[in-house]
Amino acid sequence: MLTAIQVGNFKAFAETQRIPLRPLTLIYGANSSGKSSILHSLVLARNAQETGDFDAHRTSVGGESVDLGGFRQYVHRRDLDKSVEWSAELNTKSFSGNVGEMLAPVSKITLSLGIGLPQIEEMAEREGIDTRTGQKILMKVPTGNLIPAGTPEITSYSLQGDGQLLIQMSKKRDGNLQLDRLDYDHPVFREVIKAMVLLSTTTETIHPEDFEGLEETISELVPNLIARRTRFLPEGLSESSVFSPSGQQLFFPISKARRSEELSAAVHSFLPRKIDDLLRGVSQIVAGEISSLRYLGPLRSYPPRHLAFSQHHDPNWYAGGGYAWDVIRRDENVRKLVNEWLSANDRLQTPYELRIRHLLTIDDLDNDYTQIIEQIEHRFTEEGPYDWDLFGEIYLVLEKIKKNEANLGDIQELILVDRRSDTIVSHRDVGIGVSQVLPVLVGAYASKNQIIAIEQPEIHLHPALQADLGDVFIQSAIGENKNRFLIETHSEHLLLRIMRRMRETNAGKLPEGCLPVRPEDVMVLFVEPDGSRSIVREMPLNENGELVKAWPGGFFEEGLREIF
Repeated sequence: MLTAIQVGNFKAFAETQRIPLRPLTLIYGANSSGKSSILHSLVLARNAQETGDFDAHRTSVGGESVDLGGFRQYVHRRDLDKSVEWSAELNTKSFSGNVGEMLAPVSKITLSLGIGLPQIEEMAEREGIDTRTGQKILMKVPTGNLIPAGTPEITSYSLQGDGQLLIQMSKKRDGNLQLDRLDYDHPVFREVIKAMVLLSTTTETIHPEDFEGLEETISELVPNLIARRTRFLPEGLSESSVFSPSGQQLFFPISKARRSEELSAAVHSFLPRKIDDLLRGVSQIVAGEISSLRYLGPLRSYPPRHLAFSQHHDPNWYAGGGYAWDVIRRDENVRKLVNEWLSANDRLQTPYELRIRHLLTIDDLDNDYTQIIEQIEHRFTEEGPYDWDLFGEIYLVLEKIKKNEANLGDIQELILVDRRSDTIVSHRDVGIGVSQVLPVLVGAYASKNQIIAIEQPEIHLHPALQADLGDVFIQSAIGENKNRFLIETHSEHLLLRIMRRMRETNAGKLPEGCLPVRPEDVMVLFVEPDGSRSIVREMPLNENGELVKAWPGGFFEEGLREIF
């Protein structure tokens, strides 16, 4: 599971900043401090995973809400000589298979990437003499200066286990990501080598001095190991003189006289395969986590009056929340939960209810219905309006339609009904707050095991409802849905509700239906400008829901200043 990301030289951030992720992560800070940069770094990673494009402007997950502007725009201070740094920290407890066995000695694995522009040597024009003609000519000669060129790509890759380097790779001039360093003294590789020797050789023990004799073998292996090229994360090793993906595993006899040489031969044969398993396994886990990202921008879409005909191909369909109306239309359970929030006395307290209306088109009518309509026209024209047999036929047809027994296409229209008068109203006529909060509610109610990044969920909601959103997020994150929220917000009321639930949890006074919230469930971050850069500060909460340290710069003290 993804427990933190690290971001450096990206937009507002210069030095690498660590952003811990909990079930509920709230990000605060002044306007233009860089809060959104945290969410946008995940959007960039998701786009690279899908397309391999690090020079992205618009992305599928970010829609119209995120315009990264390409590498030259999002690299810090537009310094093209620098590499953007992005890391993913993962808890290894949930790892399984080969990668789980290999990483059992550590509790945390960190995958780090450098993203930059390839460098070429700058050329300069100088006067010279053509040796054939003796005449002066202009020649291009290298200057020794490297300049950025081409499109951004991964320039470096590393894995760390519990903060200690495991593997380090870098992009070479031939374009390959080549292994530079492997720490065979790391507990992970110690256990890997030990297991390989005991399972694949005739020796029954391995001694500390055996590892010392492997240094030369591993040093020879390292420069020959090249990562397989992919769109984003390296998925194992490329075939080379020292690694064949389909190669047969051998069994090595170990003699007393040639123990060091034969152990080295065994490690030379098996270690590349284990490195391949490690790279592939970690990349698949990180890719799975990134793929679970859902993003909701700060300004939600305002769908057309007729929701049945919303545009699914809208580039802002997800980031703008337009999809939420479609989810409500199709998912009865989500619709029920949203309706409860709309009407509850302690929530929106509106008289409105979302319902489904079934639409019938001309194309849905078969010959039987067409004939009945023709009979209606004939009898009402020729015989007068009082044909009770015809009314009986019409009644039976309508009953079939009502019970969905008729062979009709089903176009479901989502409508908003005023329960006071049982009349249909448009979502466009009941205030913008409803349209802005519905995508937030749907994201919480309909998603499961997702990373949900939201900018300003509180927009257009009064303070009491902002606080109520805290309970929605708690239920979605800590309850059965197991979502993880990354919320960029200015709302003090949202945080106060979460702090209140922590206080009630600690005192054993939680209201009925509320889930317990503990410090390990919540992370509060404060993004603070510091000259030309921004830094991320952790604002931990104790078991009583209290901030352990004061807000930097007196944040959230505006109310006191206005009063006094």
